[in-house]
Formats: sequence, structure tokens, C-alpha cells
Amino acid sequence: MNYLMVVVALFFLNAVIFLFMLMKYFTNKQILPTLILSLAFLSGLIYLVETIVIIHKPINGSTLIQTKSNDVSIFYIFRQLSFICLTSLALFCYGKDNILDNNKKKTGILLLALIPFLVFPLLAHNLSSYNADYSLYVVDYCPDNHTATWGINYTKILVCLWAFLLFFIIMRTRLASELWPLIALLCLASLCCNLLLLTLDEYNYTIWYISRGIEVSSKLFVVSFLIYNIFQELQLSSKLAVHDVLTNIYNRRYFFNSVESLLSRPVVKDFCVMLVDINQFKRINAQWGHRVGDKVLVSIVDIIQQSIRPDDILARLEGEVFGLLFTELNSAQAKIIAERMRKNVELLTGFSNRYDVPEQMTISIGTVFSTGDTHNISLVMTEADKALREAKSEGGNKVIIHHI
Repeated sequence: MNYLMVVVALFFLNAVIFLFMLMKYFTNKQILPTLILSLAFLSGLIYLVETIVIIHKPINGSTLIQTKSNDVSIFYIFRQLSFICLTSLALFCYGKDNILDNNKKKTGILLLALIPFLVFPLLAHNLSSYNADYSLYVVDYCPDNHTATWGINYTKILVCLWAFLLFFIIMRTRLASELWPLIALLCLASLCCNLLLLTLDEYNYTIWYISRGIEVSSKLFVVSFLIYNIFQELQLSSKLAVHDVLTNIYNRRYFFNSVESLLSRPVVKDFCVMLVDINQFKRINAQWGHRVGDKVLVSIVDIIQQSIRPDDILARLEGEVFGLLFTELNSAQAKIIAERMRKNVELLTGFSNRYDVPEQMTISIGTVFSTGDTHNISLVMTEADKALREAKSEGGNKVIIHHI
């Protein structure tokens, strides 16, 4: 019963890892090794089902004990062989874009993967007690002391295969991706399991349970890491949905949602919306290139962030135009903040040139201040845009405030 629980645990862990790998492949079908690795865990499910069926068989004498022990050992060995072969195939495909671009090669690789995925389980099934004509004997049962002697040579072969696979994973991938370190961990765990089985010539249940415990623990760690990784990706996805990639501030969508959310409140207090435009930015891009232009954008964003309060909302609306949303301030305070931003940009990109931009930069700021009587976002943004165009028409490097 204890061993059955271990096998069932391994079954569910393999199933979870298989599903994670498969979902990862479907999110990026260019990663063929991920699909092959998912087959490695799926093949393990076949052997584990066979093992569960064997364990459930009733015991009627020493012959059946030997048969059950032998069958469990056969499925254990072939489960590892399938995983080793499929992982080796995935390792072969790692970093080879020519395989992904060639449908014939890709199909050939997947057909080759079917050998350890389907042929090996069929072979293991026929070499077990299900087929008396082609039986493979891995353990020998001694009726005198009721022990089964483990075929040590098979374990030595597995130790060598796991060691070689671990070595080639490290050499081939340098453990660069997030996936291969996990596979290397499973290889190391399997290597340790088989080294433990080498310590005794007899089929010792303590050693067997320890080795299975190592396998369960390693796969539980892999599942935990994959779950953590998914949460990280979801968090990143959520961040990218409302953030500008270049400047790492909020994007247009978040800004307008924030303004609409503010205006939809039953009681709207004083607030201020500012539109900021970088003067002569298109000329910077044309003269110095987009890389320098990006540097200018990031520099000015940093200056603006240092000039406003932590809770104020700064967003990139388009190109070199930014939006700011302020709450809980009066008109005089809004003007002070706007002037501080304007002067800091002019100073820090000019005389001191702390940000090492090619020339002094200036900004124009169109500001609309509301006492909270308006609930129309279109009116707010139209007035802010009018104020910005007025600031630019007067030569730029100005702050214009409209009240609504």
C-alpha cells in the first residue's frame, strides 16, 4: 500500500508536469524540445499505470511475488529509458532553428520520438509477465528468505546513461534557459536513485523507498517551480498590459481608465490632468537616430518622476506625449509641480547634462484643472490638448493652465 501511494504520487506529478510542458509548447510552437520533453513525462504515465495494475494484483504464492517484483522492475527500467531517449532527442533539437524551419525534419524528429514514447512501453509490456514467450528477468526471488535479488547490471547501465545525459545537458545548454536546469535536476535525482540501488544486491524495500522519495521530491520541486513560473508570467503579462515597455511607466490604456474611474466616483474632488510634449523630439530622432531618441525619452521620464509625488500617475500616451493625473491639490500646487517639471528638464539636460543627452531638451505642458464639477472625460482631455497646443504655439517650454 505504501509503494502504491508513491506510484500514484509519481503519476500525478508526471501528469502535472506533462500538462505544464504542453501548455508551454502551445504558447510558443517554435520550441520543439518542449513538446518532446512533454512526451517524456507522458510516456512515464504509461509505465506508472502498468505498475499500478501490477501492484493491485492479488498475491498467491512465491511465484506471483517474483513475477510482480520482476514486472515492477521492468517498467521502472523502461520508464527511465524512455525518459532518457526523449530527453536526449529534445537536447539534440535544442538551438537548431533549421529543424523548426523544415517541416520534413520536424516531422521526422516527431516520428523518431514515437519510438521511446510508444514502442518502448509496448516492448516493456511484452517483456513482462503478460507475455510468457518473451519474458525478461530483472530480479530473482529466493523462497528461503523471501527476498528478491535485484539485477545490478541493469542499474549500472542506468547510472551511466543518467550521468552521460546530465553531462551533455550541462555542456549543450549551459543551463541557460529556465527549463533545462529543472531537467538537469531530475537527471541528478535519477542518478542518485540508481546509485542508491547499487548499494545492495538484495531487493531492499528501505533503499527502494528512499530512491522513490528522492524522485517524488525532485518532481514536486519541478511542479512547484513551474507553478511559480506561471504566476511570474501572469504578473509580467498583467504589468505589460498597463505599462509602456520602453519607459516602464503606465500606458495610454491605464491612464484613460484612471481618469474615467476618477470621474465615475459619486463625489469628484479637485483634480488636474497634464499633457506633456517633448519639444523638437522628431528632430532628435532624425538627426541622432532612434536609439538616442529612446534615451531622451527615458531620461525625461526619470526627470518627471523625480519632480512629482509618488502617488501621481504618469503615463506615456503616444510617441513623445505623456499624461499625468493629479488628485488632492489646488490650482496653485498644480502650477508649481508643472513649473518644477519644466525647469528640471531644461536644467538637467542642459548645463549639468546629467543624463548625457546630445542637446538641451525642453517640454511644453498643457494643464487642465477641475474643481470636480465635470464628469466628462472628453471635455477634460480636449481642454488639456488645447492648453498643450497653446503652449507649443507660443514657442514651447511653457506651462499653460485651463480651468473647467
